[in-house]
Amino acid sequence: MVLLGLVVSACGWQLRGSPGGISLAGQGLYVIDDIGSSDLRRAVRRGIEGAGGRQVESRNEADLVVILHTRSSDRETAAVGVGGDAEEYRLEYRVSYSVEDSAGDVLIDRQAANAMRTFAEVEGGADQRRRREDDIEEELRDEVARMIMLRLQVI
Repeated sequence: MVLLGLVVSACGWQLRGSPGGISLAGQGLYVIDDIGSSDLRRAVRRGIEGAGGRQVESRNEADLVVILHTRSSDRETAAVGVGGDAEEYRLEYRVSYSVEDSAGDVLIDRQAANAMRTFAEVEGGADQRRRREDDIEEELRDEVARMIMLRLQVI
């Protein structure tokens, strides 16, 4: 079993959601949430903590200030069957953000991080599909938060 673990980790495989080598090495991050999304704030907080950073309570304590400007999510039909019914959907989750230092100097201009996933029509109708969309949106939100953490790592 140990050998299997070594082989799997040596090839770069990792669990979905694991920080995957992202390291913020104890840096203090202050998050300004212009969006007002508690779900996104939680995902960013998990990303910060998972990357070894710490979320601070004020700009003055921070090494980096992450500003979350806008968030959007879209669903579109990705494939239709012979009868014209949707068979697959595509979800996209997008966040625009920028990064400053504690003095307000811009380190990363406003840019977008986005993640996309396609999924098959779910049996059980609209309620089941909506639950599946909610689950996927949570995964996409976490993925976008990891993308932002990766971008912070190279500052």
